Amino acid sequence: MVINALEAAFKNTGKPKHLISDHGSVFTSAAFREFIDSNRVKIRYGAIGEHGSIAVTERVIETLKYEWLKKVAIIRGFRYLERLCSEFTEWYNVWLSHEFLSSVTPTKVFRDKAVPIVLKNTKDVPENILVKRFEETKVTAYGLKKAA
Repeated sequence: MVINALEAAFKNTGKPKHLISDHGSVFTSAAFREFIDSNRVKIRYGAIGEHGSIAVTERVIETLKYEWLKKVAIIRGFRYLERLCSEFTEWYNVWLSHEFLSSVTPTKVFRDKAVPIVLKNTKDVPENILVKRFEETKVTAYGLKKAA
């Protein structure tokens, strides 16, 4: 399952130089090691038992659990969970601006588009705003239609 997900990610976005994970059995297995080696990706492990050693990964998982999946009353099967996770990926990468990226979305950073930095104390709301409603989680996402 993890290897399938990584194959899809590599196909869609390209292969990274490094992959960061914990020491879970799936990430230390012979099959995983063979997959990583065959794709010429280096693996970096977080420190065992040290909270925060893979902080960004932990934060994404926490966001998925507490800001997305917790809003769904019942997860009705694996395909439904896959759809929820796919919608989360879109929301997190395309719609959610990240403070550590200067209030830009990961997609915009990845595509290297010039975007204006909006300060937190900004009072003016632009008129040309995109809105997307994620029905299952009742989350509404906002974004600019066109950057200046």
